Amino acid sequence: MKTLNQISEFLNKVCGWFLIFAFALMTVTYFGQIVLRYVFQTGLRWTEELTRYTNIALVMVGSAVMAGKGAHINVSALEMAVSFKARKWLVIFQQLLTAAFFGFAIFIAVDMMNLAGTQVSTNMRIPMKIVYGIFPVAFSILVFQTFVFIMNQIFGKEVE
Repeated sequence: MKTLNQISEFLNKVCGWFLIFAFALMTVTYFGQIVLRYVFQTGLRWTEELTRYTNIALVMVGSAVMAGKGAHINVSALEMAVSFKARKWLVIFQQLLTAAFFGFAIFIAVDMMNLAGTQVSTNMRIPMKIVYGIFPVAFSILVFQTFVFIMNQIFGKEVE
């Protein structure tokens, strides 16, 4: 269990640094585009596309980080209706549903990558396989983090 928690913490650190980098990149490209459009009456075509793809990556990786903390959607009203002892198992059940859903989503994401893999983005001219690659990676991290959260719940370690 200790090893799983260490891997989970390492993944959260790496994802956290990625989120900081991606948000900074988005901020710089948006700011640059605004300056170029309103000061110089011109712009770079690729900045909007880069910002869109970065925003998608932010959401996906941020979602994976949330999974490690058990912060995904669950039915709070149902949790309040059951006893404290049953609540723990209800949370675990909800997290199992989350893991199953995103486990299934991994396969859909890989299919989407293969389907759109031969196309290139309009302005940046990068393979869409790279763009769609964030989905199976983020879903895999999300499933792993959810699994670690469930194990911590079962074995009684509180998650921050």
